[in-house]
Amino acid sequence: MELKSVKIDKFKRIDNIEIPLSDLNILVGSNGSGKSSILQALHLASCLLRQVNRIRSNSTEMVRISDLDYLPSDEYWRLGHGADWGNLASSPSSKVEFSFQDADQNDALVECRMRAARNAGISVSGELPEQIRDQFRGIDTFFSGFIPGISGIPNVEQKNSKRVVLKACSFGDSNVYLRNALDLLSPEEISQIEDWLKPLLGDVKIKVSFDETTDFQIKSDVEISGRDIPLELLGTGYLQLIQIFCYILLFKPKILLIDEPDIHLHPNVQEKLAVNLLQIAQAQNLKIVLTSHSPFIVRGAPAGANVIWLSDGQKITENREVVELALGWGAFGKKVIVVSEDSKNDLLKKLIRQWPDIEKSVTVLPGRGYSHLLTKEEAVELKNSLGGKFKILVHRDRDSLTDDEVNTLSQAYNEDGIRLWFTEQSDIEAEFCDTSFLAALTGQPLNDCQTWLDETLAQNQAPIEQQFASQRAAHNRELHGAGGSPTNNDVWAAFQNRPLRGAKGKYVFGQLKNKVPANAFSEQTVAQLTTFPERAATLRANLEDLLA
Repeated sequence: MELKSVKIDKFKRIDNIEIPLSDLNILVGSNGSGKSSILQALHLASCLLRQVNRIRSNSTEMVRISDLDYLPSDEYWRLGHGADWGNLASSPSSKVEFSFQDADQNDALVECRMRAARNAGISVSGELPEQIRDQFRGIDTFFSGFIPGISGIPNVEQKNSKRVVLKACSFGDSNVYLRNALDLLSPEEISQIEDWLKPLLGDVKIKVSFDETTDFQIKSDVEISGRDIPLELLGTGYLQLIQIFCYILLFKPKILLIDEPDIHLHPNVQEKLAVNLLQIAQAQNLKIVLTSHSPFIVRGAPAGANVIWLSDGQKITENREVVELALGWGAFGKKVIVVSEDSKNDLLKKLIRQWPDIEKSVTVLPGRGYSHLLTKEEAVELKNSLGGKFKILVHRDRDSLTDDEVNTLSQAYNEDGIRLWFTEQSDIEAEFCDTSFLAALTGQPLNDCQTWLDETLAQNQAPIEQQFASQRAAHNRELHGAGGSPTNNDVWAAFQNRPLRGAKGKYVFGQLKNKVPANAFSEQTVAQLTTFPERAATLRANLEDLLA
């Protein structure tokens, strides 16, 4: 069964919260917003469910504090929300629920209620259905892995037993036991960590050795660019990533809890990390929940990630665009701010990702349609408000504008460090309604791809012309209030020489979903395609010019 959501009641900063889970989940918010409380509650509950002798709803069992694999505070009775835990059935307690669902939509609920015991321990009651019991119970079974962060490691580590290492790492003492943790992995698992590190840090080789007959201490080096570096001399960012990937293989958890992995990572690595973690989560069949203050983590997160803004223990919003704005402009480490016409910018970002050297210097902000487009004066105000440290590129769809109209509008934005960029075709979506892109996406011949486009345009001629006429009416009101507009027929005739012949890309994009066989054309397949002929050459030229 698959974990679908978690619910937490009365734990530290959390009064009551329910979080639906994707493969990757990002919790953002200011200090004290409840992010860490969520991670701690989930890990403590899963450790208690694993360690308690029996799990029943009508009576309690105790886990001694000295036996616990994890405890957020020595004053554990203070883990309640608004009131300390008591030791009576009617006294304050905390509760964590894990909701599961199988492929046939059958639900199962795991419940862990926690309160203080009469002696030094935590009393546990709850429910653990038989069909998911093996996910929580067992000597070598760890439902959750918890990574509170790493700030460095000792110069030496003596060899410890597996039980000591697992308990220490579960407790959050990984700083002291990272070499031991790596030593518990197989050569194949070490190689897997290296593979996961490669897209983030390049080629890295991890070397761990301990000879039972001669050694007192575990030796570990990391080879970077042909040079062996002792593990303790690595940068904290390297150690942080090695620790994360080590835990995935060491505990093989069903949910991995990571507290602020961005703290020691360069912004460019932060942006890549979310994509990397989502791919790992899907491959390893686990859920990842991480906390972050970083706009780079959020902006780099793929479309399938779940982003939640927390404040005072409550969800403020799960709207990703709002979260990005709440984190600020997201322009730290960037040189150009692209202010888009569109509220959703996955495809615009995809275009920019074609050029990695440009992408690392560009951030994209959402808009609210061309009628609310940033004016030249507003662009200048934005540039000045940011200390003149950033160039501003305003994106507008070409729609049914003539070349002369585009030139007139563009010239109105002439200002140092300010640029208005029009899409080469009607809009951003039109860049992906192209024969060469379709061929790269589907592997089909160019002729077949052109046929799909021709048939789509021919079969939808009436709505395409109606949309074109509506756009022209809006352009005439904007640009030709005193008259002098070219006729719709003349503009329409001129557009027949263009690839989509006057059709709007958004409309054609929607129709191609049904036209292209085998569901090969969709938002998801387009988003996943990484290699295709270059698109939007004028966007690249404008960005290069601004960066220069």
